[in-house]
Amino acid sequence: MSRLRILATAALAFGLVVGTTGCGQISEVLNPSTGEELVGTTWSGTDSDGADWAFEFQQGGGLGLTFGGGVYDDDSDVWIVDNGVISVGIAFDTGIANLTGPYSRDATSLDLEGVQGDVTWNLTIEKD
Repeated sequence: MSRLRILATAALAFGLVVGTTGCGQISEVLNPSTGEELVGTTWSGTDSDGADWAFEFQQGGGLGLTFGGGVYDDDSDVWIVDNGVISVGIAFDTGIANLTGPYSRDATSLDLEGVQGDVTWNLTIEKD
């Protein structure tokens, strides 16, 4: 095979890999997820303060929560995916905690930033 043909084949292979990878990203932009694929899944992780979290994403935006040794399934704990961002709101006795981060439908881990009043933290959760 000539050198030109080898280079052309390599360039084509590279273009297909890059192009295929880009299709998933374009699809997410043109058809953003509403998070429906999260329903019925559980995710867990440890935050930057060392606290363990677990979420069960429920139909209609409800959220089951395990935190601080307790298990909660309260109507005031909610989640939503909008325009590539996941937002989680949790009603603690000390106030509402909001966690947000980027989201795409094929995610297996989520990097969330948490805010509750003046307190901030980071939380990475992975799909169980």
